[in-house]
Amino acid sequence: MAINANDYIQTKEKNIKLYKKNKRLFLFDFRVDGKRHRKFFEVEATNHSPKENLEEARTELINLKKKIKEGDVTDKSTLDELFIRYMENEPLTDWAHKKKHIYDLYIGDSGLSNITKEPSKELLAKRAKYNEVKIGDMQIATIKPMHIEKITSQMAKVHNLSPRTQKGILEILSPLFNFAMRNKLMSENPAQEITIKIPSQKKIVTNATELFKKVYVGITEYYKDNPFYQALFLFGFTGRRKSEILNLKWENVDLTNDYYWIEDTKNGEKQRYPLPLMIKDPLMQILDDRVGLVFKSPINPRKPLTGIDRPMRNLKKHIGIDNLTLHYMRNILVSTLAEQGTEAVTLSGILGHKDINTINKYLSNSTMESGLKGLKTIDNILDVEIIK
Repeated sequence: MAINANDYIQTKEKNIKLYKKNKRLFLFDFRVDGKRHRKFFEVEATNHSPKENLEEARTELINLKKKIKEGDVTDKSTLDELFIRYMENEPLTDWAHKKKHIYDLYIGDSGLSNITKEPSKELLAKRAKYNEVKIGDMQIATIKPMHIEKITSQMAKVHNLSPRTQKGILEILSPLFNFAMRNKLMSENPAQEITIKIPSQKKIVTNATELFKKVYVGITEYYKDNPFYQALFLFGFTGRRKSEILNLKWENVDLTNDYYWIEDTKNGEKQRYPLPLMIKDPLMQILDDRVGLVFKSPINPRKPLTGIDRPMRNLKKHIGIDNLTLHYMRNILVSTLAEQGTEAVTLSGILGHKDINTINKYLSNSTMESGLKGLKTIDNILDVEIIK
């Protein structure tokens, strides 16, 4: 459930707010050891007075604070409580933010998504439907595959959501249940045996090698006097995702040993890649204090760059490829390397995929080792010095 502060009124209890449209629904908003927590609580009894409802909410809040303070998550804890504890150990990345949003939209009500934008009537109606099959209030020991499948089934049949969106539920729940198993809270992972078939999303790239050369020449020609954007687009040209590029930090770039680390990856792992000379050279030319983000916002250096649409439009116009995007550059790269006979496991590593089967999406393991193999092939294709 999205949280809109205007929907609640403050009670006499400091950390408890009451929902205006439901006198039994409360919002807890509190901090434990400096960390903010927000959680919904609804009084089950319908015959209590407002005073009695508030007293029950106060007691629940006291117990909740104690459980968080003591780290008391058991097999009788709810999925919401497990998710809150699980996310406490997760790094603050874009993917972590998305996980909170997806969880609160389709799975439960952790209160971590912190959505403040006023939802439309249409979205409110959809959320009411989503709420019918949420499992966040279930004890983790009682959750079965059928409960998860009920969520994904409704997503498909009622809301016509894509298989990719449905699979996102499993990508959140499976690691969550594995976390519970490691902590002896569950004996098995109810999401592990559920599979969702995703239709082929191959993007056909014809004459990929020639197109690859054309994009490289376009980037280096158009941004020859702008090392900032030359480096940015060459990162995309060599397989990095947009979020990985924009969140890259100078402290994760080793200009001496020619490699860099990606922390905010889609699969949640730190990944090391070789730094090719064609990117290192413009990086060295960027006038920057080399602290924090590499591609920082000119307005607020602590924030990543936003609004790269105009530079991309200019590049597309110069090259003459109307559908060029950072993501499409990944398609071109992998299609080019595949044309040169590069193995699937190497392609997977270059793109940063943990599962080599994912490569099929772009043909429509070590990332460092795969990256070096890929760069050697690129070196031969472009006939430029890519690696030492």
